[in-house]
This record gives sequence, structure tokens and C-alpha cells, in this order.
Amino acid sequence: MEKTNSILMFVLLHLFTASLAINPNDEAALLAFKSHISSSDPNNLLQSNWSVSSPVCSWIGITCSSRHHRVTALDISSMQLRGTIPPHLGNLSFLVSLDISNNSFRGDLPQELSLLLRLKLIDVTENNFSGPIPSVLSLLPNLRFLYLSSNKFSGEIPSSFSNLTNLQQLRVQRNSLQGKIPPEIGDLRYLTMLDLQGNRLTGFIPPSIFNMTSLRQLALIRNRLTGKLPVDICNNLPNLEVLFLSSNILDGLIPPNLEKCSKLKNLTLSGNQFTGTIPRELGNLTMLTVLHLGENLLEGEIPVEIGNLQNLQMLGLKANNLSGSIPANIFNISALKILTIYGNQISGSLPSDLGLRTLNLEEVYLGSNDLSGRLAPTISNASRLIIIDLANNKCTGPIPDSFGTLEFLEGLYLGGNNFINEPSSSELSFLTSLTNCRYLREVVIEENPLNGFLPASIGNFSDTLRIIIARRSKLKGTIPEEVGNLSGLRVLALSHNNLIGSIPEKLRTMQNLQEFYLENNSLRGTIPDDICRLQNLGALDLTSNQISGSVPACLGKVSTLRYLHLGFNRLNSTLPESLWSLQDLLELSASSNLLSGRIPPEIVL
Repeated sequence: MEKTNSILMFVLLHLFTASLAINPNDEAALLAFKSHISSSDPNNLLQSNWSVSSPVCSWIGITCSSRHHRVTALDISSMQLRGTIPPHLGNLSFLVSLDISNNSFRGDLPQELSLLLRLKLIDVTENNFSGPIPSVLSLLPNLRFLYLSSNKFSGEIPSSFSNLTNLQQLRVQRNSLQGKIPPEIGDLRYLTMLDLQGNRLTGFIPPSIFNMTSLRQLALIRNRLTGKLPVDICNNLPNLEVLFLSSNILDGLIPPNLEKCSKLKNLTLSGNQFTGTIPRELGNLTMLTVLHLGENLLEGEIPVEIGNLQNLQMLGLKANNLSGSIPANIFNISALKILTIYGNQISGSLPSDLGLRTLNLEEVYLGSNDLSGRLAPTISNASRLIIIDLANNKCTGPIPDSFGTLEFLEGLYLGGNNFINEPSSSELSFLTSLTNCRYLREVVIEENPLNGFLPASIGNFSDTLRIIIARRSKLKGTIPEEVGNLSGLRVLALSHNNLIGSIPEKLRTMQNLQEFYLENNSLRGTIPDDICRLQNLGALDLTSNQISGSVPACLGKVSTLRYLHLGFNRLNSTLPESLWSLQDLLELSASSNLLSGRIPPEIVL
């Protein structure tokens, strides 16, 4: 019995010792790799952890097989590492997964990576690798995932990648690759993702790409690809879910055949030169969540069938030549979050129940069209609205006070319309309501016949407010002193109105103000010294008012001033010499005043 126990103990001890063993080639390869690495991380875990005093399989980022105790996975992603990849890495002959992404490695990928025949994944995303992509990577028969994105690779995509017959995902976006897309890529029968966006690729998209029946995502955004899309583009793409082709030089018609890609969720063709009309057949892509066709040469009307896309979250049609009205059923798409149709020739009235059924709407861009009609108070039902852009249309009626209930509103752009103030109020009551929008950053209401007074409540805006632009809006009365409470404001433009009274005295709290425009009003009084306290002021325009007194000498201490316009007022005395010390001043105009004295000869051109 004792002999049996001794034998058993010997066997167990032998197995335990064997389990601690590690191939010396693996350890040597990793130590060689370590010698090529430095770190910006003060803790530098790799430097202290990868040590001969502990088993390799316990090192950070290392995974070993249970049977052979060989290194099968190396994952040192996102560790703030720098350095190069030595050829010794090719000695990790059992390696299946290599992930060194999100670091700062540089140089070339070593040819010796082709020796790692078991590799299924290579991820070097977000580094500084350069040079051509090694064609020897095509010698890796088991490779499934190849991620080379966000580096500085140059040259062409190796046509030999067609030998990677098991490849499922190829991502090389955001590099400096040139040349044509190799037609041989179309031979990769298991490929589900092909991402080549953000390079300098030229030529046509190879027809073979559109025969890859396993393909789910095709991303070719921001290249220099030309040509037309095939009329039968979706005959052999039954699994395609994402088609990114924007920001190229593609032309011709958008193929109606796209409806056969019935699984499409994201169709992005913006920023090309597509012509013709929007195919009605796109309305059959019922799984579509994103449709971007903006910045092309499309014309005609928006098909009413687009309103059938009840899963649509983003509709982008900006900067085309579209005409007609917006189909009413688009405003019934409850899932819609972003609607972008600005820069077309769209006409017709805004819906009388705008916002009533688009409860998820967050951003609306309808500016620079020919829209008319009133802005319905029901827009407040779209309680998640962040951006509203209706600028440069022909909209009429009062601006609804209900805007004030939009809790998340950040930008309101209504300039260049025919909006008026609420007739029952002499003050701009909608401004008072907007003070409830505590995230509001920009209010642009210029070039509307508002014909009202600025309310004292304007000083109640949140300090998130950055811009107020109300030029040519028939504002009247005085500028409330409370405007000085707008501590976060960067731009205040009230020019070309009928404002009277004086410039507010208490401006010192407006320390972030960079641009202050009051030209072409009927303001009187003097320039308050508080303006000199605005130490970020870059532009001050008081032209064409009735301002009198002297130019404050303290303006010469506002070192950020670049544009100072004081012409056509009643300023007297002399221009203070301190102005000539403003090193960044680009423009100074003070003509048509009552100034005297001399200008330093070194200033005169």
C-alpha cells in the first residue's frame, strides 16, 4: 500500500512539474519583445511583471494552453506602450490571438509574423505603424480577423489577401493606403466585414465585391472612388446590413435594386455626385435605421414611401436639389431622432401638429429651404429636442412660448424668416420662456420682423448660453442692464435694430464675451469703462450710433482686441495713445466722429 502511494505521489509530482514548464522559445521571444517596449504609464506593469522570476503563463496579457502550456494569446492592448515589434515574436508558434491595439507602437510589422500559422486574430488598431502592409500576412491560413485600422500604413492593399480563405473581418480604415481595391478581395467567401474607409483609394469598386454573399458590412467612406453603382447591386448581397459609401466621387443614379438588400439597417451615400431622384423602392427597406443621401445632386420630390420606414432614426437629405413638400408621414415616424433636409428647395407649410408624433426627435435641420407657415406650439411634445434649425425659410407667425418646456434644448436657429413677436406682448415673451432651457447654448433669431422689446428676464439665461444673434430683427427700446448677468456669453449681436438708450454700464461679469456687435442702432451716451474689463473681447462694433464722449483709454489694455469699429458716432477728444499698443489689432475705424489730434506717423501706411 505504501509503495502504491509513493508511485502515485511521484506521478502527481511529475505532472505538476510538467504543468509549470514553458517552452524556452516563448519566454525568450516575449523578453525580446519587452526589450523593445517602453511605456508612458508611470506604473509600467509590463516592465515589472514580465520577469524570469515568475512563470510566463502568469504574466500580464499572456494566456497559455492547458495542454502544451504554450503561449496562445498575447493581449497588451490599451497599456500606453511605445516601441517596435521585433522579429522574435515570430517564435511564438502556438499563438492564436495577437492584440496590441490602442498603444503607440511604430515602425513596420515584421515579416516573421507569417510564421505564426495558428493565428486567428491580429489587432494592431490605433498605433503608429507605417510602411506597406506585409503581403506575407496572406500566408496565415487560419486568420479570421485582421484589424490594421488607425495607423500610417501606405502603399496598396495586397491582392494576395485573397489567399486568406478563412478571413471573416478585414478592417484597415484610417490609413494612407492608395491604389485600387483588389478585385481578388471578392474571392473571400466568408468575409462579413470589409472596412477600408478613410484612405486614398481610387478607381471603381470591383464588381466582385457585390458578389460576396456573406458580407454584412461594407465601409468605403472618405476615399476617392469613382464610377457608378451597378444596377443589380443587391442581387448577391442577401446579408448586407451596412453600406457606407459617402465622401467619394461616385456618380450616376442610386439603384432601385437596393431594395433587394432587405436586411439593410444603415445606407449612407452622402457626399458624392449621385443624380436623378430618390428611388421609391428604398421605402421597402423596413429594417433601415439610418438613411443618408445628403450632399449629392439629387432632384425631384422626397418619395412618400420614405414615411413607411418606421424604424428610421436618422434621415439625412441635406444639400441636394430636392423640391416639393416634406411628406406628412415622415413626421409620423416615432423612432425618428435626427431629420436633416436643409439646403434644398423644399416648399410647403410646416405641419400644424409638428412634434406631436415624433416624441423621440432630437435634432431637426430644415434651414435654407422655402418652407412657410407657422411654427406649431405642439413642437414642445418632442420633449427630447436638442437642435431646431429653421433658418432662412419663409415661416411666419409668433415664435411659440412652448419652446421653454424643451428641457434639453441647446440650439435654436430661426433667423431669416418672417417670425413675429406674440401680438399680446410688447416684450419678446419667447425669450423669457427660453430662460427655462438650462442647457441652451445658441439663440439665433436675426432677420425676423420681431418688432418687440428685449425683456429684463434676458439676464436669467443659464451660464451655458454662448451666442445670442438678433441682427435686423426690429428690436426696439433699451438694452436691459440685466444682459450683464450673462457670464457665459461669447457672442452678442444686436446690430441693425432700433435700440435706444445707452450701452449697459455693468458688463464686468461678462468675462467670456469675445464679440460685441451694436452697430446701426440709435444708442446714446458714452462707452462705459466696464467694456475695458472684458479681457477676452476680440471684436467691438459700435458703428453708426449716437455715442458721444471720449474713447476710453483703458481700451488699450484689452490685449485681445482685433477689431474695433467706432465710426459714425459723436465721439470727441483724441484717440488715446494706448490703442497703438494693441499688438493684435487688425482693424480700427473711427471715421466720421468729432475727434481731433494726430495719428502717430508710424501707424499711417
